[in-house]
Amino acid sequence: MNKLEISKEDLKFNISALKNIVDNSKKDDNGKKVEVIAVVKGNAMGLGLIPFSKFILDSGIRILAVANLEELVALRESKIESEILMLTPTSNEKELRTLIENKATITIGSLDELEIAEKILEEQDLEINAHIKIDTGLARYGFLSDNTDILDCFENAKRVHITRNVYTFFKTY
Repeated sequence: MNKLEISKEDLKFNISALKNIVDNSKKDDNGKKVEVIAVVKGNAMGLGLIPFSKFILDSGIRILAVANLEELVALRESKIESEILMLTPTSNEKELRTLIENKATITIGSLDELEIAEKILEEQDLEINAHIKIDTGLARYGFLSDNTDILDCFENAKRVHITRNVYTFFKTY
């Protein structure tokens, strides 16, 4: 049987070293401080979603990322209040309502998602932060990289605010 051992001391050292590099880096294109986002999807890659997330946050990381609603809700139910990015976009209204309810930073990869989110946020008189998902060649999901019209849609959005990053998966050759 295979076994994985994680040294908390080594992990804490690595997080500190990474944060030191990031903290001393230049700001992003919008003048904002660069942040490290810890991806804890898949039960924190088998390390235990809640305990690993708490360890990461206690080690100085401020933002977590998850891949599904269950992970987001579990973190919120365990009283984790840090920013949580939902990596997976959705145009399902019920799922978007749950994301908004749980104060997630959402990912938007289609105009449908933006419109549904704006509608829900208008009803609830709320605003939310979002990241844009761009498809740069893997055909997984997201706005096509040559679609510059999307920028106008986000500039006209009243309640969805793009924050920090535009992210994608890059096709390698």
